[in-house]
Amino acid sequence: MGLGNKIASGKARILHSPKESDKLQKGEILVTERTNPDWNPILKKAAGIVTNQGGRTSHAAIVAREVGAAAIVGSNNATEVIKDGQEITISCAEGDTGVVYDGLLEWNETEVDLSTLAKPKTQPMLILADPD
Repeated sequence: MGLGNKIASGKARILHSPKESDKLQKGEILVTERTNPDWNPILKKAAGIVTNQGGRTSHAAIVAREVGAAAIVGSNNATEVIKDGQEITISCAEGDTGVVYDGLLEWNETEVDLSTLAKPKTQPMLILADPD
């Protein structure tokens, strides 16, 4: 499950415990089984987060939203498929499913000024009178 409509690339750093925090460098992608509050200082320096376990309300998902990081949770096997130190790109910009790409890919970001968008024409809402 991809969260955050973001894309991040960097070296994958597989950590099995918060005690390994010194291995993760700022801007790397944290890959781990799952997180809990003990991981908070580590999550703040990750460009992205990939976990084997979790969902939209998991600890990793909540913290990723708070710090603005791309996150893929509930991958089932990321710690087995991704190699420590491998350069990867993670994308949460393609809908609900997060995607991990091999290599450091390039992407374009476009900023949209929402104030210039026309409001859609909709039907007025029907309000029923209270029968009492």
